[in-house]
Amino acid sequence: MELKDLIRLMWRNVKYIIFGLVLGAGVGLFVSKIQPPVYEATAKFFVSRVRQQGNTDMLSLSDEQLLAINLQLAQSQSVLDDVSSQLGSRVEVDTIQAGAIPNTLIIQIKAQDDDPQRAAMTANLLVQTLIQQNDILLSGRYAAFESAINEQADQVQKQIDALQTQIDQVNEAGVQEQLVQVNQQIEQLKMEIASLEEEVASFPYTPSPLERITLAEKQAQLDQLHSLMTLYQQIQTNLIYIGQPGQNGSRLEDPEFATLLSTLGIYQQINVSLINSRENVRLARMQGAQNIMQIVLATPPKDPIRPMPVLYFLLGGVVGLALVVSTILLIDHLDDSLKSVKQMEELLGLPVLGSVSDYKPVSSGLITSHNLFSLEAEAFRTLGASVEMISAEKNICTLLVLNVESADTETTIAANLAVVNALRGKKVILLDGDMDRPRLHTLFEIENQNGFAELLSTKLDLNRACQAVSGVKGLTLITGGVKDKESAAWLDAEKWGQLLIQLQRQADLIIINGPSAEVADAQILASKISAVLLVIRPGYTPVDAAQTALRRLQLVGAHTAGIVLNQKTQHQKIKTRILSLLKTKLYGNKDSRDVNAEAENANVLPF
Repeated sequence: MELKDLIRLMWRNVKYIIFGLVLGAGVGLFVSKIQPPVYEATAKFFVSRVRQQGNTDMLSLSDEQLLAINLQLAQSQSVLDDVSSQLGSRVEVDTIQAGAIPNTLIIQIKAQDDDPQRAAMTANLLVQTLIQQNDILLSGRYAAFESAINEQADQVQKQIDALQTQIDQVNEAGVQEQLVQVNQQIEQLKMEIASLEEEVASFPYTPSPLERITLAEKQAQLDQLHSLMTLYQQIQTNLIYIGQPGQNGSRLEDPEFATLLSTLGIYQQINVSLINSRENVRLARMQGAQNIMQIVLATPPKDPIRPMPVLYFLLGGVVGLALVVSTILLIDHLDDSLKSVKQMEELLGLPVLGSVSDYKPVSSGLITSHNLFSLEAEAFRTLGASVEMISAEKNICTLLVLNVESADTETTIAANLAVVNALRGKKVILLDGDMDRPRLHTLFEIENQNGFAELLSTKLDLNRACQAVSGVKGLTLITGGVKDKESAAWLDAEKWGQLLIQLQRQADLIIINGPSAEVADAQILASKISAVLLVIRPGYTPVDAAQTALRRLQLVGAHTAGIVLNQKTQHQKIKTRILSLLKTKLYGNKDSRDVNAEAENANVLPF
């Protein structure tokens, strides 16, 4: 489909498009009115850690880790349950939004609720709960580490006391006893190291922020145990190589005594290291306890964030417009009817001679004789001119107006075309060839007696069948008559041909209002006619029906002169009213029939 065809399609359905646009916008506005208002309160807090000198905190977290932990905690179920218990109503996770402001250490918490007061309370309670949870989380991760250090320090102190006693009384049994204790301590350290290594190995490859805290704690304990293991192994080596105490000389020169003093120094070094680590942990816990500070207190909002009537109005209009346009395109895609002149000429191979409106007022029969200044009458005059040009070229004296489908047979095209040619000064005979549903006599208010059916079935005199039409000089009407269903005379093509020859002697042009192209009468008539005008209703007549009708006419050797479009104009009433005003300006208050009479008397045409 080309762009211009798309524009024409949309223009033809502009009333439906406007209806869909208005309906969608109305539905959107209605939905915005019935939806309960939702308010949103915002609280902000600052997240950071105290900067420490010397990197004494082995469990320290970066600012990015602290941000990630707090963002995860803000929407965790445990925190929301705590806030719900304090608030007295359930807080759902989809009503809470937590996000970090880019390039800052500030997190903003947005809480939504149908009550503005409760929305503000929820946001503030959530921040306070996060502060408490951070205190518990960050202090708890130091507690286990400090407890392990205290336990190790107590064991080292006991070993220092025992070793001090042995130095006072050096003997082999005391050294062996000390060696047993060191071996036990080494085995215990090995078990603890193996257990921690298994726990560290069990963590996923990409741990979550909370898992990173536990992993850092385990890794720090593991490093501390490896350091102790090295010292205990050195003590073990010293005790293994201690000999018997010397019998002579000074005790300072005794190798066993010197080894014990060295071992005691190592234990004291371990003790000092553990004490330093414990103090560092305590200092880090004190410094990192307060790492969240609320900087913006949530206040009750004045206006709801949704629904937004303007947005709903616009969105509804867009959705309604999209649905209508989609429906129009779908219907047009599924529609197999002939729509455009280009399509008809390409598919049927016939020229389009004119486009007229099947217009029939209630009070009068023919637009061309009773409303001369209408656009519909002008369309028939244009069609008459086209037919006259064809007649001059191909010597057409009989013309059959044929409808493609039976549903289209209520046309008045043949009658209006006959009036147009009669007003041009021709002698025209208008024949109603639709004997099953004759209707031309109704248009001209003439009785349907002694018509075409009687001419075929009886020896009726032709002059008795011809009736002059009052008000239209030169126009003669032969009605359809009453068809005898038991008689087969209407199937006698030779008799049809003879009748048409007789009519040609009395008129310049014979116009026949034919039946539907689907019935046999149409093919018999078409075989005896000089030219056929095929009437098509754009947007209604299927392509297959038109092509089938054309093939039938070709089979009987009929000459199809062209296509006549039968369509109604969308602004017919407005245009008729404008032309009526124009007629009043030109001819005053005279009736259109009087205008016709004046034109005939003056031997001129009013168009």
